[in-house]
Amino acid sequence: MPPVPPLDVAIVMFDFGPTGVVRNALRIARASAASGLKVELWVVQNAGTLRSEVPDEVPVVAFGPSLGTDYTRADRRRAGKGAVPALAALMAERAPRVVLSAGNHFHSQVAAASRAAGHKSRLILRVSTGLPKPHGASPLAWARYWWKRGKAVRRQREADLLVAVSREVGEELSNDMGYPAERIVVIPNGIDRAAIDAKAAQPFDHPWFATGEPPVILGVGRIDKFKNFELLIDAFARLQATRPLRLMIVGEERGAWKHRLDAQVKRLGLGADVRFEGFQRNPHAYFRRAAAYVCCSRYEGMSNAMLEAMANGCPVVATRTATGARELLEGGVGPLAEPDAVALAQAIAARIDAPRDSERLHSRAADYDLARTIRAYVDLLTREARA
Repeated sequence: MPPVPPLDVAIVMFDFGPTGVVRNALRIARASAASGLKVELWVVQNAGTLRSEVPDEVPVVAFGPSLGTDYTRADRRRAGKGAVPALAALMAERAPRVVLSAGNHFHSQVAAASRAAGHKSRLILRVSTGLPKPHGASPLAWARYWWKRGKAVRRQREADLLVAVSREVGEELSNDMGYPAERIVVIPNGIDRAAIDAKAAQPFDHPWFATGEPPVILGVGRIDKFKNFELLIDAFARLQATRPLRLMIVGEERGAWKHRLDAQVKRLGLGADVRFEGFQRNPHAYFRRAAAYVCCSRYEGMSNAMLEAMANGCPVVATRTATGARELLEGGVGPLAEPDAVALAQAIAARIDAPRDSERLHSRAADYDLARTIRAYVDLLTREARA
């Protein structure tokens, strides 16, 4: 049997679900392979909506038992912990020069596996979300924050480098968590304006966006706890009581959170004016036609959806809990609201009553060019793999 060629980079994540983490990992893998690096994608589950978008030239290595196609957050957590020994064995056997953990959701397991494998590879953790301090004085919320912070600090100690997806995340890692600033690299998320324009121009016919229909407020993201869509629904209920509006949420629907949101919509009597649109491979036509996009996540890193909204000229509103939003909205591009229903409703109303100002949004989004972002990752991985 011929010897297996040395592996430059292994990019590790749980599955191919429709998230910004996965999309960025696929882009990094494709560009790294094109630059001449030998790259593999290592996943616990070789499944997910974006599996069909894996580049042909990038091998996929699945190191966990299959969970099928319908698994819960608890299933993911158990499978991730259970896969650590298999990942450690894979690291020890293949000994990639660099291991890149693609997003926060799997850092603890990758760090544990790297330690068990004897740290044979350079370990880079891509810190895709921040860890904001809780609002209010709830002792339970603060206890949970300090527990999560301690866990994050411990796994970061295992890493050779951290990649922060926004300046705000980088500052948090250095100032709040004490990670050495010289081992933090800030590479912001990016967008492809030309590709977005082409997709937005595709034929689109939706009754909610027909002439004469009420304005549509848009939320985008997987239906999950951290997207905080319940806050958006509460704020929308306040707004809708004062003016004709509709709310559309675009994103993968899985698990108990969708049932909770359905119950909330029913309780508030909003069933005719709130629509869950499900996952859409081309959300850009929605952005182009919406009155505003709202990001009220409990935490983010730098919202890809917000960048895409801006690139489509869609007015944006965010809460202060959405880490990275402060950076994107610098210079008054959009309001940054406190994370409560009254403040968010007021911010949304002010934004949709103001001029749309699409050119300003386009200009700000252009500062986050995807080609530049991916080039920075390829340069970093090449440098680390050749060190």
